[in-house]
Amino acid sequence: MDYSFSVIFYILILSLFLFFLYIFLYKNIQILFIKNKFKEYRDKIENYLYILNNMMDGLAIIDANKNILFVNSAFNKNIRSVKNQFNVVEFDALTRNLELNSLIDDAVSDINFKFIEKKLSYYDRAEERIINCVVIKIESSGEYAVIVRDITYLQKIENARTAFIQNISHELKTPITAITGFAETLKNGAIDNPGVRIKFIDIIYHHAKRLNYLIDDLITLTNMETEKSRVKYEKIYIKSVIEDSLFLFEKEIKEKKLTVINNISDISFVSDPVKINQIITNLIQNAVKYTGIGGTVKLEGRIANAKDAGDYILNIEDTSVLWDNLPLKENSDDFFFFSIEDDGKGVNYANLLRLGERFFRVDSSHDDIHKGTGLGLAIVKQTLRLLRGSAVIKSSLGNGFIFSFIIPAAQASENNFKQN
Repeated sequence: MDYSFSVIFYILILSLFLFFLYIFLYKNIQILFIKNKFKEYRDKIENYLYILNNMMDGLAIIDANKNILFVNSAFNKNIRSVKNQFNVVEFDALTRNLELNSLIDDAVSDINFKFIEKKLSYYDRAEERIINCVVIKIESSGEYAVIVRDITYLQKIENARTAFIQNISHELKTPITAITGFAETLKNGAIDNPGVRIKFIDIIYHHAKRLNYLIDDLITLTNMETEKSRVKYEKIYIKSVIEDSLFLFEKEIKEKKLTVINNISDISFVSDPVKINQIITNLIQNAVKYTGIGGTVKLEGRIANAKDAGDYILNIEDTSVLWDNLPLKENSDDFFFFSIEDDGKGVNYANLLRLGERFFRVDSSHDDIHKGTGLGLAIVKQTLRLLRGSAVIKSSLGNGFIFSFIIPAAQASENNFKQN
């Protein structure tokens, strides 16, 4: 009997021990499981936060009272907002953009709201910015996600594409209409009149050449923009290049009785002769075209050292426009500096900023007084980019026009001289 009691007692003690051991282990395992799960969830949240804070689009999460629950780092990059955006509580104070805040107000006040997407515009330091804004209601929580993306650059591309289509259509239609019209007139009997026949054939020939120039300029510009145009380095005697370019416009210069002051030094350097010729010819053509009767065109060219080149870039006037591609390094090679100045009617600052755009003309009437493809300065700009050169454009209404550029010159002749 005593033996049986002892066995039962030990079994009971062992059972209690195992029971408490089970409870202890279960709770510890459960705690460990919870800790592991918590760590797993925490890691996931940190990963999601990392993604949200490094995404390109701006994101803000707000509640029904427009209190900010989350805002990522990119929000301020996509739309102008307060500097300490992470300390702002109310969404209205985050951007202070009336149109965006009105959009959020409409979303929050509409119980049936689910989703809206809209383009918004605003001005940041006098520059128009375009953003694409998406507002989504998160059904499970009743909160709202506000996603903003700066599409200013994309909108500019779209506007440029639209303007390009409009301009190219006009530029093609004008000569084609003239060619078909005069050809039809010849076909209907004018060909039998020798005087009229020659005149009409000359007009057809003129417009056919205009079409050819347009196509050539488009091909040149496209090849440069798509990097298909390669730089081929050769020794250039710049004085000969200038004289050849001036000879192309000798007739116009005489007809307008222009005075040409040619201060080009007898120097040589290494660059791409074809591209240098494109730049010089386009600039001389513009100067001759826009200078009035009896006006003056002044040309200057010389070799500049690295310090002169740096000063040229850094010391431009506020009213001038800079196209900057120039790599300035210590102990760099010399540079070729060229400037062309005319005393024509000049260009206002708003138009000065747009020079270099495809088909942009200061006079947008497309008349034949200042005929051309409208691609000359666009080609100059792209050519300078390929040659790693920079340009400064200075003008104002009534005060003429100055275009100067500077490019690296791989080698220079013994006739180098420094800028005064």
